Amino acid sequence: MINNEIISVTVKFFATLRKFGPAKENLIIPEDSNIRFLFEKYKIPREERRTIIMVNGRPHQDKSTVLKDGDIIAIFPPIGGG
Repeated sequence: MINNEIISVTVKFFATLRKFGPAKENLIIPEDSNIRFLFEKYKIPREERRTIIMVNGRPHQDKSTVLKDGDIIAIFPPIGGG
């Protein structure tokens, strides 16, 4: 991350992923941060990283997506069913 600017984002963890972070948290992070940065910050193990990610209500599968000021990131465990 080259830039020294910061942004504010909101991160929400759902269901079983709450063991890695709070239900909702406002964060101040470096401006060039991406979704992968959040996975590392919250120490989510690789085997738990198959998740459903929503940014501002829209699905995002690319963990290199750069976050913007005011983004709301919701992280859900995979949905299973029978």
